Amino acid sequence: MGIKLVTSESAIHDAILKEMDRVNRLTLRALSYLGEKCVIEARDRSPEESWIDRTGNLRSSIGYVIASGGEIIKYSDFTVVKNGSEGPETGKTLAEEIARKYRSGYALVVVAGMNYAEYVEAMDNKVVLASAELFARQQLPSMMQKLKSQIAS
Repeated sequence: MGIKLVTSESAIHDAILKEMDRVNRLTLRALSYLGEKCVIEARDRSPEESWIDRTGNLRSSIGYVIASGGEIIKYSDFTVVKNGSEGPETGKTLAEEIARKYRSGYALVVVAGMNYAEYVEAMDNKVVLASAELFARQQLPSMMQKLKSQIAS
């Protein structure tokens, strides 16, 4: 008894590519959602919780990139706040530099690109990215479970 393949190899190949594209789109959507939530967590703070925004550069340098296999596939809006025209380019450059180090799989990199971001958190006891990191760590397990369910369906 033998089994005969009635579907062409190209049809199978096309079906596999279509499914890979669907999985990639779902993954990108999930990571984008998490990245946007992290940026909101880091940027949108009350004056009591936040640092004094003198130039807008620090807040403008907050954003994210998503990479796959070391290649950037999506950028957030590194929006200019106040007159912080230096912030977006600095944040984007730092995020790209970090993301390119991840040569396999997906990477979501959320940054506050100004070199004094750590100083503000440490010395001024203000939250810049710490709460966004905690938020991401808390949300990631349920997000991955939801992504697995979407991929399986």
